[in-house]
Amino acid sequence: MSAFDISNAKLAKCLHSMSQGDRKAFEELYKITAPKLNAIILSMIKDEALTFDILQQAYLSVWRNAGSFDPKKGKAFTWILVITRNKALDLMRKRKRFSTTEQLSETLEDEKMQSDMSAKRLLLRRLIAPHLQALTANTRDAVVLSAVYGLTSKEIGVKIGVPTNTAKSWVRRGLSKLKKDLGVEDIKTLL
Repeated sequence: MSAFDISNAKLAKCLHSMSQGDRKAFEELYKITAPKLNAIILSMIKDEALTFDILQQAYLSVWRNAGSFDPKKGKAFTWILVITRNKALDLMRKRKRFSTTEQLSETLEDEKMQSDMSAKRLLLRRLIAPHLQALTANTRDAVVLSAVYGLTSKEIGVKIGVPTNTAKSWVRRGLSKLKKDLGVEDIKTLL
């Protein structure tokens, strides 16, 4: 039996004890896994403060879900690593989405400042804004990236960090909802 197998057996035991509220088991699990997880996440994120935040969220999730670990389905460290990696990916997606929305706001502000923009077009955008805000964040970002910036579904998928078909579905769903809400055939002419 290798040191890694012993460590996984120890981690599985810690998870079982944690599911019964054992804080000492959590401390032991943390001592065993934190250095390795910190290195892995830091290599993904390249930001120590964010890595710390991700690890906090991940360990909280591990604590809350310790009872759902099944040693028959996989190794304990792998289970913990997947939770941690998912927290990191969630954060990266949120940051990309925030960046996209922030860029959109800046662009719209710049456009409002342009003197050659017609009052009618500005009015149309103001009328559309509440309908855009009613969409989910993912759908709204995908629609704006498609309709305003002219990105393809593939480019949107890369920018947001989702598969092309997911991006395509968000764009289609969002445009369909806007068309229905606004009673128009070609929503892109309004944007």
